Amino acid sequence: MLPNLPKQNKHREADFGLKLREWIMKNPRQTCSIEIKDSRGKNSIPFSEITQQQISFALLVQSDKGALVRVQGMNGESDYIYLRSEQANVIIKYPKFFCIIPINNFIFEKEKSKRKSLTEDRAKEISTKTIKK
Repeated sequence: MLPNLPKQNKHREADFGLKLREWIMKNPRQTCSIEIKDSRGKNSIPFSEITQQQISFALLVQSDKGALVRVQGMNGESDYIYLRSEQANVIIKYPKFFCIIPINNFIFEKEKSKRKSLTEDRAKEISTKTIKK
């Protein structure tokens, strides 16, 4: 029999997504794609949390080819959204703030860093916007 594991909030990113939506509605941004990550209360997040597939999609959004996204709309949304030559961001929630980081900045940091994780201090430095909670 396996030991009882601590209960974790499996919906941290989804919960943060709701708060991010509220913030974006109050602070409109340029059209972009967003990959949301949560540091789970820590002051760093492993670079591996953003998968190669997620990075490839973000780069596709920024490319001249673009990306067609199927929307699972339930409130009258379009069936598809096409994003071409648009900004792609990773938004990381740390305990006291969240950072909007362009995918190119994230990739550069991941490739040059000697660490295996992105600290909150370094995230602030490479972000285009840092928002306190």
